[in-house]
Amino acid sequence: MKTNEFLIKLGIYPNLKGFNYIIRAVEIVKEKGYLKVTKELYPQIAEEYKTTASRVERAIRHVISKISRKSRKDLGFVKNPTTSEFIYYIAMKM
Repeated sequence: MKTNEFLIKLGIYPNLKGFNYIIRAVEIVKEKGYLKVTKELYPQIAEEYKTTASRVERAIRHVISKISRKSRKDLGFVKNPTTSEFIYYIAMKM
């Protein structure tokens, strides 16, 4: 299953700006392995999309907040995961 299909299955849709940021973050993590999310990952994505690292982080958080309680339980999270937990979880699933 592709990353975008998995996100849609969770109830996250492409109309959210963070959708593409998460897909790119997962690609980078799969390619490079562990990264410092705020110091390395967000700035890299921000540069590619010509925006700021804080906007990337905010958009990803917004997407995570849209995940339903049922989807969080299915993923094994009791509450909303942090952005790094979510990104690494998706990367491991792919």
